[in-house]
Amino acid sequence: MKFAGRMIHAVLYEIFALLSIALLLPIISEVDVQKSLILGVFFSMAAMLWNVVFNLTFDWCLANIRKDTYKSAAVRVVHALLFEGTFVAITLPVLAWAMGLTLWDALRLEAVLIVFIVFYTFFFNIVFDWSHEKLSSQTRP
Repeated sequence: MKFAGRMIHAVLYEIFALLSIALLLPIISEVDVQKSLILGVFFSMAAMLWNVVFNLTFDWCLANIRKDTYKSAAVRVVHALLFEGTFVAITLPVLAWAMGLTLWDALRLEAVLIVFIVFYTFFFNIVFDWSHEKLSSQTRP
């Protein structure tokens, strides 16, 4: 997929994730939709920023400490776990403070959101790939 397609994918992913979480959060917690939307925007922006910082750092560590930039399946698993773990550690206090929760309650809520995002990501990508394929096949000569 070309750069423009990747940009469309990323923007649509974030828009639908934001809307989904803004609707889900009030159902599973006592937060109103407006606050849920504000938190969603914050976490979406934080995730994008952390993605860049984390990946640059991870790649630097592979190149300069490990001296091997190859990313095997095991390295990908470590990457994913470290990314999610550090992101939760960074954002958990913000979530707890913004929603007036204890860290334990915020962690439980965060766990639900992480599970939701995993399923959302899976289904979003299936629908996006299917749509992209259908649209691409219609524009080909």
